Amino acid sequence: MKKILQIILTLALITSGFSCKKGNIKNLNSIAYGSSFGMCAGYCSNNLLISDLKLTFSKSKNGQSADTKTCSKTISEADVTAIKNELNISKISNLPEVIGYPDCADGGAEWISINADGKQYKVTYEYGKAPKELEAAVARLKVLKDSFKDCN
Repeated sequence: MKKILQIILTLALITSGFSCKKGNIKNLNSIAYGSSFGMCAGYCSNNLLISDLKLTFSKSKNGQSADTKTCSKTISEADVTAIKNELNISKISNLPEVIGYPDCADGGAEWISINADGKQYKVTYEYGKAPKELEAAVARLKVLKDSFKDCN
């Protein structure tokens, strides 16, 4: 009987090790997403921060007086989990910090920053050209950012 119990426990431990996908985020502190255009008039920089089930959106103008507008609202745990599930830390950590030539010739820049599992990851890339490892998460983040269109 002891042998059978040991075998069952051993099998349970082995299969539980395969139930977690490699690269999944365990402890998410924050996700930030933004875009900027260096040569523009108006609100040229947009930032979205997700932390503690709170969305904080800010937009600012270029120049000496930034004139920043900030708005916030709550986000559901299900929405945060959906974004988190789109992010694979082992793939993201292999990306360079800068991809292409962001904001060159005022093409704009986008970035995503993830603070998870005790580490910080940030990737900046040309506006509208998210690397495939980030495309799904960026699509979700853009929808959230666009929900702040009335932030004045």
